[in-house]
Amino acid sequence: VQDGDDEIPDYKMKDDNYGSEDDNGKVIPIKNEVSFYELLTTQLGMLYLDERLQKVAEQIIGSLDDDGYLRREIASIVDDLAFRQNVQTNDKEVAELIKQIQQFDPAGICARDLQECLLLQLHRKREEGSAVRIAIKVLTEYFDEFTKKHYDKIQRGLDLSDDGLRAVINQIIKLNPRPGGNLG
Repeated sequence: VQDGDDEIPDYKMKDDNYGSEDDNGKVIPIKNEVSFYELLTTQLGMLYLDERLQKVAEQIIGSLDDDGYLRREIASIVDDLAFRQNVQTNDKEVAELIKQIQQFDPAGICARDLQECLLLQLHRKREEGSAVRIAIKVLTEYFDEFTKKHYDKIQRGLDLSDDGLRAVINQIIKLNPRPGGNLG
């Protein structure tokens, strides 16, 4: 029996999740980022879709911009699928898949505009109290006034106290206007 046979090789002792040590003994962490597209594709795997609908959903996800918005028209997505991938679909089917993808994380993903993005986020928080429910009403009925900071019109229109208005504004400003922007 040779000395050292019971030693474990260095590579088996190394934990790749923590990176490596530099010359001063400091651990250099490895950044493990999942791309925005990978995150959504993983969630897509949780839906029960046949192969054709899977391709349609992947086309929708592939059409999202870096901020997580779907800025392409549904008709353009239908045309791209037909001409580039020979996949037949229709506006109704694409719209239904968009609704399903909008339930993915991060909240607000696959919105067509800022208003829809913020509303998607608020709808997930609806049970958190009246300020959230009123914020939904503000963004639905007074979006233009909100973006122009015409808070007095909103306050009068919804008969809100100063504290009530402040609570609603705080709910809205906590939302993420770029749900895909923080991801790779």
